Order: sequence, then C-alpha cells, then structure tokens
Amino acid sequence: MRVGHSEVAGAGHGARAMTKRRRHARDARPWRAFGLVALLALGSTGTLVAQTPELYERAQADLASSDTAAALASLRQLTEDEPNYAPGWGLLGRVLTEIASGVGTDFKERREAEEALRRAIKLDSGSPIYFASLGKLMRKQQIYLDARRMLNRAISKLEEDPSRLTPEETAELWFQRGLFLEDEYLDGWHFHTMQPLPPVVTPECSQFGSFCMNFARPKNFNEYFLRAQDLSEDADDEFRAMVEAFEKALEADSAHAGAFRRLAIHYVDRGDYGQATGLARKFIGWAPEEPWGYLILGLVYQRTGRDSLAELQFDRGIANASDEIASHYRDVSNLLRVALADAYDRAPENQRKQLEDVLWRRSDPLYLTSENEVRVGHLARVAYADIMFEDPAEGTWGADTEQGVIYARYGEPARIWKIRRDPRLEASSLTSVGASGGGRWIFWNYGWEIPNFIFQKVSRWRHISHVTTSYSKGAEDEIRASVPAVFTTSFELVDLPAQMARFKGPVEGGGVVEVDFYAAIPAASILLPLAATADSLDSGFFIFAGPAYNTVVSQRLRLALKQQPQPISFSTALPPGRYEYRLEARASTEKAAARRGELELIAFPEDSLALSDIVLARSVAPKTRDPGQRRDFAIRVNQNSEFENDDPFALYWEVYGLESDRDGIGQYELVISVSDAEGKGVFASVIGALGSLVGAGDDKDGELVFERTVEVRGDRVPDYLELTLSDEPGLYRVRIRLTDRLSGETAEAERTFRLVSP
Repeated sequence: MRVGHSEVAGAGHGARAMTKRRRHARDARPWRAFGLVALLALGSTGTLVAQTPELYERAQADLASSDTAAALASLRQLTEDEPNYAPGWGLLGRVLTEIASGVGTDFKERREAEEALRRAIKLDSGSPIYFASLGKLMRKQQIYLDARRMLNRAISKLEEDPSRLTPEETAELWFQRGLFLEDEYLDGWHFHTMQPLPPVVTPECSQFGSFCMNFARPKNFNEYFLRAQDLSEDADDEFRAMVEAFEKALEADSAHAGAFRRLAIHYVDRGDYGQATGLARKFIGWAPEEPWGYLILGLVYQRTGRDSLAELQFDRGIANASDEIASHYRDVSNLLRVALADAYDRAPENQRKQLEDVLWRRSDPLYLTSENEVRVGHLARVAYADIMFEDPAEGTWGADTEQGVIYARYGEPARIWKIRRDPRLEASSLTSVGASGGGRWIFWNYGWEIPNFIFQKVSRWRHISHVTTSYSKGAEDEIRASVPAVFTTSFELVDLPAQMARFKGPVEGGGVVEVDFYAAIPAASILLPLAATADSLDSGFFIFAGPAYNTVVSQRLRLALKQQPQPISFSTALPPGRYEYRLEARASTEKAAARRGELELIAFPEDSLALSDIVLARSVAPKTRDPGQRRDFAIRVNQNSEFENDDPFALYWEVYGLESDRDGIGQYELVISVSDAEGKGVFASVIGALGSLVGAGDDKDGELVFERTVEVRGDRVPDYLELTLSDEPGLYRVRIRLTDRLSGETAEAERTFRLVSP
C-alpha cells in the first residue's frame, strides 16, 4: 500500500472523554451478539429435569430482553431454592463470567462466577460447557495454566459425548479454545530477539522516562533494531492450532460471528487475502444479515487496490449493521481537532451527517473516481482495528483501544518490533507489570528517524497499553491535538505540474474573473505500468466553494494515451471569491497525478490600470496579424515553471484600463526586473517583443526599461517578451511594473520560476 498526500485536516485529543452517544454504542458491542442473549440456547442439553423451574425460564426471558440484573436476581434465587439444579448454577456462573471485568482489582463477579461454575461441575461433571466457561473465566483472571487445563477438559468431555452440546455450545467451546491459542500466537507474532536490548535512559534525556532515547535520539534508538532477529515463524504452530479451533467453531455453527472475525482478521493480517476472501464470501452466505462478512471483504478489496468494490462492501456492511455499529463506523470525532470534535459529538444527527459529508468531500484524493479513496481507507482502518484489537472477553471496540486509536489515525506501522520485557525496567519500577509478570515491549515505527509509539503487554494477556511512565502517551496526546490524520491510498499519487493565471472576464460578465489552468500530465510518472488494454487516460478540473465545499466547476476530459508528457488546459469564469481547486489525471489503477490549492479571485477594476497574471512560457507567437487577447497567440506554457539556464523563455500578460488619445493610441513605460532568491537583481536579455520598442533604457540593478506605443482596441492590450537569463540554477522572481504615460497610473505583476542545469 502506498502513501498518498491526502489528509484530513484536524485531530481529536487522546484525553477527551467518551461521549454519551459513544458510551451507548459500547453497550451494543458486536461480540455481545454471542454473549448474554446466546446463553439462552446454551447449557441445557441433557441436564434439565422433567420440569424446568419457573425462575430459570424467567432468567432466560430477562436475558432475552437484555435485563441482566433481573436475570441474575432470578438465578441467585433459583440456586437458593434448588441448590442441586446444575443448569441454574451453570447459567449463573456463565452470566457472571460474561459481565466480569478483566481488571485485576475488580474480582467480585469473577469470584462469584467461579463458585457457581464449580458447583455446576460438581453436580454435572459431564458437561463440557461448564469446564469451557470456567476456562474462559480463568483466562480473564490471567490464570493461564488452569485456563488451559479447563479448556482441555472441556474438549475431552465433548469428544467423549458430542451429544451433550448443541451446535451453538460446541461452537462456543471451540471459540474459547481459539481465543486461548490466539493469546499465545499474539505473543509470538512480530516477536524479535536482540542483544543488547535497546537503551532505557541516558543522562541527557531522563525526563522522558522509559526508553527516553526513543524520543531524544530516535534514529540512533531505531538503529538498535537492525540487529534484531525476527522470530515470528516460531509462532506458526500456535497459528495453525488457533486456525483449527476457529474453523471447528464455524463447522459447528457457521453463523458464529466471533469465530469468523478472529479467523478472517488473521488471514488479512498475514496477507493471505485469498483465504480471507473465500471465508468472507462463505460467511455472507451463512449469515447474510451480519455486517462482518461485508466489512472483511471491504478490507481485503481496499488492501488490494480495488477501492470501488471496497466502498460497495463497506456500505453494505454498514447498512446491515445495527444503529449502534453503523454510528460507530460513521463516527469521525477521532479525526477532528478538539473543539470541533466536541461540537460534533454534541450536535444532532443531521448536523453530524453534514459535517461528515463535508469532511469526506474535502479529503477525497481523486474526484475522477466515483469512490472516495480516503473514506474507504478510513473504514478499512477502523474495521481492521475493531476486529484485530478487540477483546471479546471485555466487549471493547478495537478502534477505541490505545493501539486501535493510533492505527485508525495513522494506519499500519512501517515496522513492528516486539521484544521481551527488559527485567531491568521491572526491577527499577519504571513501569508496572501484570500479575503474571514478564511480557512484551511493542514498538510501532512509522519512520526510521521519528520516535516509536511504545506499548507494553503481559504475556498471554490481550490488553495492550502505552508505556505509562514514558513520553509515548504524552506524545500521542500532543500529536492528536495538532496534527491531521494521515491516510493511505491504494494507488500512488504524484504531483501534477500546473500553472494558473487570472485574466479579466468579458465586459458583459459583470466582474467575473477568467482563470486558466495549464497542466502537463507526467507520462513517465503515471502511465507505467499500464494495463494491457489501456489506450486512454482521464483528466479532470474541479473547483469548490464555501464551507460546505460545494462543487462549482467540474470538467472531465479523456485523452488518447501517449508516452510523453501531455499538455492540457482548463479555463473557467467565476465571480470574485475564495475557492479551492483540483487538477487530476489517471491512466491506471496504480498511479494518478493531482494538483490542488487555494484560489483567490478579485475583480479587475473597470476604470483604472491593472495587469493580469504573468504566464511563463517556452515561447509566445501571434497567430493573427492583430492579436487582441491570449487566444490569438500560440503560447507554449511551461507548466512546471522551470527553465534551463541560457535557454530563451517568454512572458505573456494582458494590460487592462490603459488610457488612449483621440486616435486610440496608448503609451506606457515597461520595467522588467529579475532577482534571485536573496532579492539581488540579475541581468536578462530581451530577444523579442510585441508592439513597437520606442526606446530601451539601461539595465541598472538588473532592470530593463523601455517604452511602448500600442493601438488600444477593446478592453485589453496583450503583451509579451522573450528573454534569456544566464545565471546559476535556483529560484528567481520576475517582476513587471507598467506606468501609463497618459494617466500616470502604475500596475505591477510578478511570478517566480526556477532555473535548472541542462
């Protein structure tokens, strides 16, 4: 994937509290679809007595209506009234396990859940689902050896008597087994070993805390990783075991969204897009009403450069999602500056929608295409972050985790280094570690000479956070407060050389300004490699106005394909005002060229002297005997404003409001000056000019001074000069100062250009 120059202007803030709207969305996390409500179908096969207790049925109804508190009250009463009823204890333990937090100090639900599940196992030791639930609970408690033992016992019980479980129960058991294996795999994926370990602190940067050299001297710090050995392949056994577990979950219940998401995202993460595509298409067939198959397809298509297909799949997924999930994917608050993000979160739905539309219109990198590649890239990032960094045990949006926030804003890191946590840091109390100790440092690198984002994790614990005692979290907050989010595109976007010039519009135009854009489509940059059937390229010219970024000009042109730079021009007339413009060209799906910028149009005066913009050209020649405006000239515009020194070049401009005598003759003095980047005048020689050169002046301070006598016809007088400039390569400025001999008025215009070596 290549990085384009498109950006969203603005950033949120890391410390900004989640709004009520987003907190509400959190309560409907997608992985809850196989959470509390799904418990209704589980844990009953072969274990019910002849008469199901009324309290058990009431608890099931409460879970169906999402009233967890009422369900727990019914189950607790049931276990008191019928202490030998295993399903009551089992469902109580499983509901408590589902809602229990993974925070180490928050153990009330976990303790009660463990007691309930052990009672259920004592009463019905043949039920695999109770062992699986206890294993899930121990995984939340980070007691991994016991969790493995319980999950293995659950698998053994299932193999002894598969009829004890419904397909949904079987799928859940294998899903929990897959999550445990995934924890092991994630510790090994991207794992590197290195000696010596990266430096922790140095005297000159100790104020940054852990790994302060990462921020004080990032290039030197990153060089330590040149000696790191990638051991990711060592995690292949865990990967295969994890895949097998998730596949078995889908074999038992093909609509198990959790197993599909976990399996598909790892195929995507490892670049196995064929497997991910096949699995997503199968899942759409199995569960067409679920959003996840479409979102995975959209992610694959975006990564493989098929943005139009990706946008179609993302939109299908969002349309299939619940209101809460759809709102989450439309949410752009993390891409906005703090004040705008707060206003966006407080705004009613219709105003949020308007802001989203404007944001995506402004950030669209290529108007030639029907899709918005930046929006597609954003949805791909959110989908990846949501699934890759989700914790099904906690019900947290992956894009809301500390890794997910960074991924959604800046995309995939260029390099990921995961190393064993340095015992020296643990001993020095520079950071806190989890109950199981050990763990990993994770470095996300976006550039060899810029600091890494640094995260920490405990072994086999999914939760990952910034190194709290380092500058990493503070740096993220600072960046988010001021730097726009940077997006990738699936194609390479190169610069489109162009020159813009403003001219007075026709008298009947009511003060409109004519704008010409002269572009040179860079064939060598965007035409290769070409598709075998490509025989044309598309170009476009677009102008936008107002805070809503409304399109006021849209011109498209298809050209025959050539292998050399192709000059192209666009012209339009607009009322005075501020605008933004886009020039674009594309010949293949892999490369495109664009030029964008701001455009300020000020009406030319009707009754006083004025000059148009100067057009820099390789040559200018009249096409008629008495040319009256720019279209009467053959102007070979130099679109990139670069000339080789000693080569001739030309200037074209128009004079407005020139006084004339009763015979229609006007006179003016013309001063041409060229200066270098430091403002020092340089010598230029005049080769050719339009009109009569009455008397050339001296070249003092690099100025050429002479007079012209012209016949004034209409509302403008065209003029040009051809010059040569012998000087060192560099940036130069040419200035024209014109004085009307009859009125005494003066007008000026200037343009910068660059001299280059032949």
